[in-house]
Amino acid sequence: MWLSLLERQGIAVGWDELVTGYDFGLLTQAEIQDWLLAHGPLAPKALAALEARELFEAALWEASREATGKVPRPGGHRWGAAQDRWRLALLRDVMEAPLTAEALAVAVETIYEKVGCPEDMLGLWTRGCPWEKRAPVADRSAIERFIQDRNGIGVAP
Repeated sequence: MWLSLLERQGIAVGWDELVTGYDFGLLTQAEIQDWLLAHGPLAPKALAALEARELFEAALWEASREATGKVPRPGGHRWGAAQDRWRLALLRDVMEAPLTAEALAVAVETIYEKVGCPEDMLGLWTRGCPWEKRAPVADRSAIERFIQDRNGIGVAP
């Protein structure tokens, strides 16, 4: 499901997206294994990830290292780039949905919490405040500018 969202948003899926998507809790072991089967032939470490029952994350990292020479790590350049691609795909997707300002705010906050806490997203919505009876509100124009400013990040040619 999540990999098809990336593809639908024009973002190429690769090892970095698999590793970060798994870490963010967006991708399951089964989804990654299905992707591996669909994008073979498989090198030995990828075959091990395909067969892994336990220690799947370690097998995934080894397969990524085998395929790309490195593994994206939190705080690293490749990790940050993959994180940006996930954020953009998710934001584009929610902007296409017919959501109220309140529902959009909840969706943006969920994205923020799910794929990391980049400070550059803080101006995209205002959090609700139940004790003040204030609902969360999204700033559609800020979200559109955010997406436009990052247009082309990871987009497939």
